[in-house]
Amino acid sequence: MSLCSTLCIPAVLVPAAAAALLTSGASAAVYHYSLSFADGFLVEGEFATKASAPASFIEKNPTLTGETTGSWDYTTLTPAPYATSFVESETMRVRQSGALLSEASNVVDGVCLDRFLYLNFSDVGAPAIAAIDFSTVHAGATSYYFVTNGSDPSGATVAFGSTGYNLFRFDVATSQGTYIGTATSLTVAAVPAPGALALLAAAGAGVGVGRRRRG
Repeated sequence: MSLCSTLCIPAVLVPAAAAALLTSGASAAVYHYSLSFADGFLVEGEFATKASAPASFIEKNPTLTGETTGSWDYTTLTPAPYATSFVESETMRVRQSGALLSEASNVVDGVCLDRFLYLNFSDVGAPAIAAIDFSTVHAGATSYYFVTNGSDPSGATVAFGSTGYNLFRFDVATSQGTYIGTATSLTVAAVPAPGALALLAAAGAGVGVGRRRRG
């Protein structure tokens, strides 16, 4: 299946998410995640769960079905923004050999601005991510990155978990996605306070949010 795009959504500043968590989300848990790829590529970022979130959950578009079989229809999904159920904020960065290539936030103040965000997460025993679909798309972007284990290296939509964690670069003008590689490692760890608050406060680079998709 080919990769295609619908870029969208007004810009939202990341500092607002950090400020909200600093003031109203004191009991929320913050996690840092990191995926390593060949050729020096690294995907990493943070997400904060709501105080009411259970130990294990799946955060997704409320109308998404069929993700365990790879048979969902993206055209029927509720458009963003929509209220999240469990995730309060989320940020993703892409680096190569230490240089920052792209950064964006998909969840701000409990509102998801990414129609296709997906996170299957558990903090039972130790934090673990079973499935993910995050991106660095933002308003005005000419290209961006997304990482997912719901699309195989060809770009075909598959059941989450049936392929590795694959990284793509998407060109908005041509609506073409380029497969970069499959992660050689994935780590996720809780960030203890006050480190969590410092991370969130430092997340304010003023990046906006938007989105793409493959069809």
